[in-house]
Amino acid sequence: MKAIGVVGSPRKKGNTSLLVNEALRGLQESGSETKVFYLNEMQIRGCQGCRACKKPEAKCALKDDMAVLYEEIERADAVVIGSPVYMLQMTGQTKLFVDRLYAFMNPDFSHRLGNGKKTLMIYAQGQPAPELFQSSFDTNKAILSMLGFNIQDTIVAAGTADPGDVLKKEGAMEKAFAAGKALAAI
Repeated sequence: MKAIGVVGSPRKKGNTSLLVNEALRGLQESGSETKVFYLNEMQIRGCQGCRACKKPEAKCALKDDMAVLYEEIERADAVVIGSPVYMLQMTGQTKLFVDRLYAFMNPDFSHRLGNGKKTLMIYAQGQPAPELFQSSFDTNKAILSMLGFNIQDTIVAAGTADPGDVLKKEGAMEKAFAAGKALAAI
């Protein structure tokens, strides 16, 4: 099995990254081959709405680092997407990535990902109430589901504002590891 992790945090060693990498470790321990991508280090432009990707057999017209992610997603059996919560929602880096996944949608609004991709969502938020941004998480799930990502689980690490806080949060890393293992078993 192949799995990729997509980290939408500008902090390469922040809470989101720690959680995504722990989920990937769970996948690796189950025999999966994994790779991780840090969106903040990639050159990804916003969708231009040109609809070039809607032509048969077409790809996105933009020539940037998203081309690498399209290929990796197509080859992957599972995807782990992580983002801190900024201003009630995923980071701008993550939103650009999600917008560009539009290239996986056909003109009739079906998706191009075959049976879809098993997906784990991970959010780290400074706000201590884990349910506070649930409406945003539900919206993200709806968008990704429409694009062919089958959300198997969502992890919310609340009260983790400072880098490394997740390491002190009882059960957070264990939950990410177990979710990665579970994703491999599905």
